[in-house]
Amino acid sequence: MLPLPFPAEPTAHEQQFRRHALLAVVALSLATSAFGLLVAHPLNWGPGVTTGLALLTVKNVLFLLWLQVFARHYVLVGALHLLILGATGVYKFAQAVLVEQMVGGLGTYSYWLPLAYVVAFLVFPGRVATAASLGIFAALSAVVGVWLASGAGLSASQQSNSALLVQLLLSHVTFISFFVLFGLLQRRYVGALAAAQSEARAGYLDALTGVPNRRQLTLWLSAQLDGPARAPLSVILLDLDRFKQINDTHGHDYGDEVLRRTASAMGGVLRRGTLFGRWGGEEFLVILPGAGAAEAQGVAERIRQAVAGVPHDRVLQVTASLGVAQGEPGERMETLLRRADEALYAAKHAGRNQVKAA
Repeated sequence: MLPLPFPAEPTAHEQQFRRHALLAVVALSLATSAFGLLVAHPLNWGPGVTTGLALLTVKNVLFLLWLQVFARHYVLVGALHLLILGATGVYKFAQAVLVEQMVGGLGTYSYWLPLAYVVAFLVFPGRVATAASLGIFAALSAVVGVWLASGAGLSASQQSNSALLVQLLLSHVTFISFFVLFGLLQRRYVGALAAAQSEARAGYLDALTGVPNRRQLTLWLSAQLDGPARAPLSVILLDLDRFKQINDTHGHDYGDEVLRRTASAMGGVLRRGTLFGRWGGEEFLVILPGAGAAEAQGVAERIRQAVAGVPHDRVLQVTASLGVAQGEPGERMETLLRRADEALYAAKHAGRNQVKAA
């Protein structure tokens, strides 16, 4: 027998999709049961139906609250929802067929049985969902088999009922087959979506250091400059000293390692959420919304010390020169960066391993 085309465990993106989908199913179930409860009395559905709808409404409310408070419990909630749907549906179907002999048809609840398959494929991985669905289908088939074996299905008056039961079973086979295919398509869709999101994120990250790249930094800085000019904005441009000499002496692989360690050192000294990344080559850029020149110089000094303190096995020390510039009202991004670059080269000309402000 060929294995079903489903991985054993859902991905994080698929788990999120399943949680949201189950939440929608439970919410819709609540809406339908509540509506049925509202119209039960005017339509004289009887106390048994009204009580059942009331219990379903309470169950759906509890499950909805459970999912809202404990989102990670979606598998447990879905399993309970499936168990109640399947067990109740099979019981009501058996009662209508074997006890009532389909005098009133197959029972109103039997029409909701396919919803159990929906829940199964939303909550569980493909193999488990298929097994659960086939279990429900086997129970329905057993009920039909018992009815046929009793001889009731052989009488002329019951031929229409036997045709109805066969059509019911065939429709459930169709439902299950559809959900198997839908589950495969859903996994491929979620996988493609996750891959697209990953590629999109990668387009804004530097592949070598893992920090934001020039494209992302440009977007951040442009957004800050285009926003309301209510607070100061400063930038820090960092350039590693004598980096070309390190590359020429120890090779580009070692130079890449120096860049990675520099990015790590900067991330360690900067506050969480600070906008920084690799500007290009051996240059890094830090964007400080709300910081004036004096505060930015203090941040730059901490960065300088952190970079100088990074241990290296082939060189004694790697230092950096940093230029600080505070944005002026209405200043363009190119002008601000040029002033930071001029301050950076002033630090280089002053002896390197220091901070200069524009």
